[in-house]
Amino acid sequence: MITQSNNQIQSTFLEQVRKRVPANLSFVDEIAEILKISRDSAYRRMRGETVLSLDEVMKICQHFNVSLDTLLSPTSEMVAFHNRVITHQNFTFEKWLLSVLQNLEMIGGLPQKEILYSAKDVPFFHYFKFPELAAFKMFFWMKSYHNYPEYANQRFQPSLISKELLTVGEKIWAKYSDIPSTEIWSEETIIITLKQIEFYLESGVLKPEQALELCDLHVRLINSIREEATKGNKGVPEVPFHMFKNEIMIAETTILFKMHNTRVAYITYNTMNVLTTSHESFCLQIESYLENVKNKSSLISTTGEKERNKFFNKMEEQTQLLKDKIVRLTK
Repeated sequence: MITQSNNQIQSTFLEQVRKRVPANLSFVDEIAEILKISRDSAYRRMRGETVLSLDEVMKICQHFNVSLDTLLSPTSEMVAFHNRVITHQNFTFEKWLLSVLQNLEMIGGLPQKEILYSAKDVPFFHYFKFPELAAFKMFFWMKSYHNYPEYANQRFQPSLISKELLTVGEKIWAKYSDIPSTEIWSEETIIITLKQIEFYLESGVLKPEQALELCDLHVRLINSIREEATKGNKGVPEVPFHMFKNEIMIAETTILFKMHNTRVAYITYNTMNVLTTSHESFCLQIESYLENVKNKSSLISTTGEKERNKFFNKMEEQTQLLKDKIVRLTK
């Protein structure tokens, strides 16, 4: 027998899930397909006449990447997170990339959406516009951050990164381009990639000519983002792109997905591992924090041409300084 309390919990859970289903899809058909049950059985679960089993809840959560944290965390001091730790055995980098694509596809199918991104490093979506630069970043992530054994003694070669990974990356960029977004950068945002290039050069993982080529690609990346900021979109005119420059307040990468009345926060730790939650009060705190950072930043997209050019010119100058250093080392 299903109690009123259980009925309310189940209804709340399914309502959370319903918000993640694109408007052009039937929610009951989605539930029936995921649980391998009839439409009538799916309706009974949606009406609360049949209790969802724990196994069914897990299947729904995994499919829609939704958690029970708002139901299991009764106060704002208690927040449940979904922890995604990249390893070379279980939750691999490949699976991480596919999960990013699935999340973007999910939010992209909704009528009202936005991504807020406070960037310690260049938002990784942008790298996928340049396959060789994307290959270098993927190689660095897997070799140095996640200790993939097959890369332990390898020097960088773009061919080490599979076409399948690069294809997923291209799809991620295409989906990101279709979603309204706000990025908040600092003048330090591009330093991480430059330091990675320099570190691998000095470690013998990169040849000088490879390092110079990556620097040139880095300049192309900077200029492509400059162009997007100038236009106020990432190639799709009707999809706005807002970019802000902040002087002092970006300590870590923080990402918030806004979907009508639903929020999902992504908190990075140990560089690329992610804690995810849709806990309402926590996400509202994150949104408030990001809005505060934005309000204390300078808008450099569409307007603020002088500030925008100063900002991107300085990034080009920092890349040129590394190029000059590489040339001196080869003499």
